[in-house]
Amino acid sequence: MKHPADNSAKIAEWQRRLLTCVAALFAFELLSGLSIYLLPFSVPNQVTVVLHTGLGLVCVAPYIWYQLRHWRLYRARHLTHVVLTGYFSMVAAVAVVISGLVLSYQAIFTTRIGYGWDLVHIIGTFALLASVLPHVLSLVYYARRGGTTEGAAQLQHAQRLLGRRTLYGAALFGAVVAVLSYAYRPVTLNNRLPADYSYVYGPDRPFAPSLARTNTAQAFDPRSLSGSKTCGEAGCHQQIYEEWSVSAHRYAAMDLGFRAIQTSMGEQNGPESTRYCAGCHDPISLFAGAKNLYREDLTTAVGRDEGVSCIACHAIRQTDVKGNASYVIAQPAR
Repeated sequence: MKHPADNSAKIAEWQRRLLTCVAALFAFELLSGLSIYLLPFSVPNQVTVVLHTGLGLVCVAPYIWYQLRHWRLYRARHLTHVVLTGYFSMVAAVAVVISGLVLSYQAIFTTRIGYGWDLVHIIGTFALLASVLPHVLSLVYYARRGGTTEGAAQLQHAQRLLGRRTLYGAALFGAVVAVLSYAYRPVTLNNRLPADYSYVYGPDRPFAPSLARTNTAQAFDPRSLSGSKTCGEAGCHQQIYEEWSVSAHRYAAMDLGFRAIQTSMGEQNGPESTRYCAGCHDPISLFAGAKNLYREDLTTAVGRDEGVSCIACHAIRQTDVKGNASYVIAQPAR
């Protein structure tokens, strides 16, 4: 193996495809990692998490190959600031890789990631960024100081070429995130009350006589307040889901006693009167507009099955002591 002091060997190193591959992958991993950490929750950031994890796993093998080769090539050099920042970069990169592998395993096979490993991954990312930039920029600076000889010009060209390829590679992965985010089609929610909805208590009180109300004064699609089963199936709240699944909350809307009383109230005082009970017993159907003149069952399939769902409780934003079910509920973002 040629010594890196040889100018032709230096040029060959900067042009090596393995370095280009690792540099492009690491550039995207660094930028996407910062995006995940700093930007708010969104569809693009969720797509970024998936691509960040997948490419991170792909990057492990070529990185180890390149890092070992790079270390063997430069380990005999004197301990200058360039070599020192290189060692700092290597330690930070190893910490990022190991913590990334652990976090990936935890995310795929367990119910949560470890706070400690997450912290190592974040600190390692910033440490890598803080060490690799001066390491690379110092090499670029010294190459520019080499004058205008043919060898110096070739070295500078090789460095610029690597920089462009790294930028193009990272931009390509960024474009994949953009395309996948654009292609994603979320569930379309119908947050409108039926056209024949009865506003017997006035348009400003669509759910009266119940004191329960939405923060928008409009309907909520029943799907946005349901799905309690997923809280248990995901493995996050298995015990709580099992407790809820046999509780009075779960059977609040399908309870035979409640349904008999609701039917009687609807026949005697009009279906709208059943909204009073629905604030506690059947909130999903209430906010979907099912307690209406033209709905014989006065409920929805989702509302009857889940009663007071997990989200129905956790989406409450404001309460007071005016009476039963006096609360304001907000529709959670998907």
